Amino acid sequence: MKKIILLTTVIALVVLFAQPVGAGMYREPDYPYELGYKAGDCIMVDNPDEADSEHVYTLNPDHTIEINTEYLQRWGRNARCDELQFHVNYNTPLDRLQSWLNEVEIGRYQNMAASAYEGNTVSTSRHEWYFIKDGIAHRIYDWPTAMSWGLLLEDRKSIPAVHTGSFYQYVTIGEPLNYADGSFFEEIDAIWKDGVRDYSNLPARLAWTVETTAGQCGSYTCAFDDCQYQYHYPGDPYPNLLDWGWMAYNPGCPLAE
Repeated sequence: MKKIILLTTVIALVVLFAQPVGAGMYREPDYPYELGYKAGDCIMVDNPDEADSEHVYTLNPDHTIEINTEYLQRWGRNARCDELQFHVNYNTPLDRLQSWLNEVEIGRYQNMAASAYEGNTVSTSRHEWYFIKDGIAHRIYDWPTAMSWGLLLEDRKSIPAVHTGSFYQYVTIGEPLNYADGSFFEEIDAIWKDGVRDYSNLPARLAWTVETTAGQCGSYTCAFDDCQYQYHYPGDPYPNLLDWGWMAYNPGCPLAE
């Protein structure tokens, strides 16, 4: 009798674990951002009819998450759902995906003028910030220069750390941006040196950035009044990417004439 019960239990377990992966494998949770149910921005589903621009059909969630991780590490962004679906459908091996992502990204560096980087700023893991103009990278050394050129740090694109070496190998590094050559040089220079606090001649987002950094900045850095930079928050990228030594020349500071 005990043998019969044991045999029945074993058969039941075999049948249970031998069921094909299908509906119910991992239902979409009430909170779709819950870890394990998303690959990047895409909600994973186990029903092919649910695949769309926000959902990716997969029976291998772990591999799908790994695919998205490769996009993040090598392209600096999450994979779109259609990209994930393509690789899931063709069961793309990770080593092949890595090679392809690397090849495409390096191709952008070799022809920056035709890439999405053209006309934008990029930062690297070497804590350097560049403006890409006509395919050439121009270093942005300090905050007044960025403001003079109307360049905002939050708009920058980050070069993936795994491609830092390739960026410096293939991209032409030109002369740094000159503070006095910026389109908004006169306005920024008047704000800095003459104490002007009229930002109406600046584009809205630039005006807001200058005002909140140079004007009513509370306990944070008042860029044109203080003598040294103060961190705004943990992980603040400003002190790493930009030189703030120029603040010592602000009116009333030690190096000011």
